[in-house]
Amino acid sequence: MSIKDFWDHRCDIYHLTRESASPGHGLKPSFSYAYSDVPDVENVPCHFGLKYRDTLMQQKEPANEYAARVKLALPSGTDIRLNDKVIDRETGLEYTAQVPRNVRGNHLIVFVKRTRNQMPL
Repeated sequence: MSIKDFWDHRCDIYHLTRESASPGHGLKPSFSYAYSDVPDVENVPCHFGLKYRDTLMQQKEPANEYAARVKLALPSGTDIRLNDKVIDRETGLEYTAQVPRNVRGNHLIVFVKRTRNQMPL
């Protein structure tokens, strides 16, 4: 099996950007963080660790909640950063990236987290 056969999924990556807004009247600007509407890296070959897919729904009070930590493998050189939003193109599920790790220059491993309301970690 070659590494190209390993990339059986596709995803889009959105970088977290910092925006500043000045309230005026000589006050210091306040900062907010947001994702753009257009993916920064589009249609990236990847592999989601699907053995974790069964743990997406957790029964909690007062309502069910989505929560998962999934292992994501990406080709080496992919531009992914801490707190980037990753969207699985097949399912449309959104994840937040944790710290990427380079595996011997061959590929990247990133644990991505899914919660009910996506937010930076």
